[in-house]
Amino acid sequence: MSQVRFYDLHLDIPHQKWSPNTCKTRFALNLKGIPYETEWLTFQEIHATIPEVTKTGKRPTVPVIVDILHDNQAVQDSWAIAKYLEEKYPNTPSLFNGNMGVHSFFTEYCTHNLLGHIFRLSLLTIHSKCGDQKDWFRKDREKFFKMSLEKFAGDEKPHIDALNKNLVLIAKTLQQFPFLTGAQPGWADVVLASYFTMFNQLRPDLFDTVVLNAPKNGGKTFAAWWQRMQPYMQDQPPAVHSRM
Repeated sequence: MSQVRFYDLHLDIPHQKWSPNTCKTRFALNLKGIPYETEWLTFQEIHATIPEVTKTGKRPTVPVIVDILHDNQAVQDSWAIAKYLEEKYPNTPSLFNGNMGVHSFFTEYCTHNLLGHIFRLSLLTIHSKCGDQKDWFRKDREKFFKMSLEKFAGDEKPHIDALNKNLVLIAKTLQQFPFLTGAQPGWADVVLASYFTMFNQLRPDLFDTVVLNAPKNGGKTFAAWWQRMQPYMQDQPPAVHSRM
């Protein structure tokens, strides 16, 4: 039985996991083994649905969860959701293992040094997959960026070079430990897997060359870690956890 209702974002392929922020919540729920059901929304449906769910007046975004087990409490934003799950479900595998500050730092590192480049490399693909919402997406994002999508995406090479540089230290950690948090996965692994999922779904060509098979990033280091993370990246939680 589902304990959580989880609101995710889809493009032209139904139920395709691609949004980095919603993936953080999905993978966190998986890691903790909390049963959930997914409500899939389009960009425009987010604006119609989420305000009625959260009732906070805040800008409608996903992820959002509704905790059915705890009085239908609604929580918005992946970091807030992670902290909420850690508090409300203490008898499940921990996301932070008592080191929330370190995980917060790693989240900021990946957001500032990886996500922006992955997003620009993927932006035109996102637009192409918006279906009948292409015009809306272009108008909405160009208003925010104050420039065309093409200009904001820019030339690919600087972003590829930046990713190659910024992944080196992460690869060195994964050459020493099976997961970024050591012997078992934690929030840092969830964050990196979420950003890589976006890259893999939208630009599989670059994900292969820049991440999985890049000599500068330790060769097969990321490929081995990516494989170890697969049980936590599915639609529903794994059947058995080693840290229950």
